[in-house]
Amino acid sequence: MAPTDPAAAPRPIVLVAEDEETVRSMIAMVLRASGFDPVLCADGLEAAECIESGQHVDALLMDLRMPRLGGLELVTRLRLQPGLQALPVVAMSAYNDEVQQRMARAAGADAFIAKPFTIAELARTLREVIAR
Repeated sequence: MAPTDPAAAPRPIVLVAEDEETVRSMIAMVLRASGFDPVLCADGLEAAECIESGQHVDALLMDLRMPRLGGLELVTRLRLQPGLQALPVVAMSAYNDEVQQRMARAAGADAFIAKPFTIAELARTLREVIAR
């Protein structure tokens, strides 16, 4: 492992809202390997509470279909709050069709990626939305 350079830029923090534990764990490993620090939440309600309590995140990666509070409801809720309108949001779903993508963007997501996605696609999409 390479030594850590204290002057290096901080790793972006990505909150992951995903109800499938194995998918959440896999995404966390991929994010760490790609230069991000993940914060993991089991559903949209937990993610909303985490962000609303003041947890700093540089981006939100959320599944569209989750119990308690789905991704569309989550991004709609966050976009109504002062200071969260510009939070970069990437929606993901195994239901990859144009309707899902349109619904995610209409609710306020900045990007959409279909599951399964590649490591490169996930990292590129997150870097793009964070850089905006």
